[in-house]
Amino acid sequence: MRPLAAVTLLLAASAAGAQAPRAYSYDFRLEPGGKKEHEVIRGTVRVSGTRARVDTDERDNGDDYLLVADGGRTVYVVHADTKTYEQHDADDFARVVGTAMRAVGPVVKFSVKDVRLDSARLGAGTTIAGRRTERVQLRQHWRTSIRVMGFTKDDMTGSAVSEYWADPSLPLMRNPLLDIISTSLLALAASDEDFLEQGDAAKAKLFRGSPLKADIRMRVGGDDSDDDTHLRYEVTRFTPGAVNAADLEVPRGYRRTSEKSTFRM
Repeated sequence: MRPLAAVTLLLAASAAGAQAPRAYSYDFRLEPGGKKEHEVIRGTVRVSGTRARVDTDERDNGDDYLLVADGGRTVYVVHADTKTYEQHDADDFARVVGTAMRAVGPVVKFSVKDVRLDSARLGAGTTIAGRRTERVQLRQHWRTSIRVMGFTKDDMTGSAVSEYWADPSLPLMRNPLLDIISTSLLALAASDEDFLEQGDAAKAKLFRGSPLKADIRMRVGGDDSDDDTHLRYEVTRFTPGAVNAADLEVPRGYRRTSEKSTFRM
């Protein structure tokens, strides 16, 4: 079993032991912090048992939405316009950017070294969506290098300071959008699976499930670099109560495709 798969199973087991409702929904607000200034993604996650559905309010996403199954271990990308869907391992889906970067080898080689990782529990956090929270922090530092046909650019530094607010009694179902966007912002470091697994394992020790709030600052380059990215994520409303279980299933008649198209947000 892969280390991250073991972490996912541990999270699922921990979630099962917590006092959380079987069915609920939560609205979220996500600022990816990419090149598009002031871009905000708003959406809703509906959960029933081990399944969930993620819808966004973005007009550019067409009729795409995400389904989560197996307690967060499987993600389906559903395209209602073409009546097709794709099935992904949830961890692989979160790491799709790194997978694409590794696929360009052997022409281009990426490496990550001198990784430092520190974590801290910062005590009580603010109330988020009516829930009391605990605030935690994860600090990562690394160096990356890239080699292209004999040319090497070495010692490019990177750092990330991630703060999370979570309710220990409410391990929310994972939100694949937060997973894939936060991982992609790690830039070249996302190409290293060991680096990602170390970070995921550290987060699993700090809190369970998906956070109620996340504030992630990433920097590529030295202290004088202006290449900063700031991701903000927050659950704006949490509503316990039944959801339509049929909405959390792939509709009948939809065809599974192996084509790995991009989910439109």
